[in-house]
Amino acid sequence: MKGSVRRPGPVNLSPKLQGEWAETRFLSEALRRGLQVAKPYGDSARYDFIVDSSGHLSRVQVKSVSRPERNCFRLTMGWGGGSKSRYLPRDADLLAAYVIPADAWYLIPIRQVAQLKSIWLSPHRPSRRKFEPYREAWELLEE
Repeated sequence: MKGSVRRPGPVNLSPKLQGEWAETRFLSEALRRGLQVAKPYGDSARYDFIVDSSGHLSRVQVKSVSRPERNCFRLTMGWGGGSKSRYLPRDADLLAAYVIPADAWYLIPIRQVAQLKSIWLSPHRPSRRKFEPYREAWELLEE
């Protein structure tokens, strides 16, 4: 993958800091697109933001990945501590997955990833993965 991706963000962050940084990137991108964004109070909701597009509310969970694995980017799905619980449609409406080195967003309906332990994203090989139709699919928030 040498030369195929760039690093738009900070390097060597702890997972917590990387997640917080990805959330700020999501917020910035959503606001740039004219969406209204709210953040739930506290850290106990299973989603990170509520996005309002002309009265349509979507609960969005933001995840990020910074390091390739087997020439792809694996995103671990779930919430909670060591034994992660899988996301379900009752937990959130949309997953906003950010592949940091490629500066690529995937906006995936939670029902597409419900019960999965992980998903694989390949922004550098778009024909190779099933989640490519959701790459930069910001229109899912604008419906």
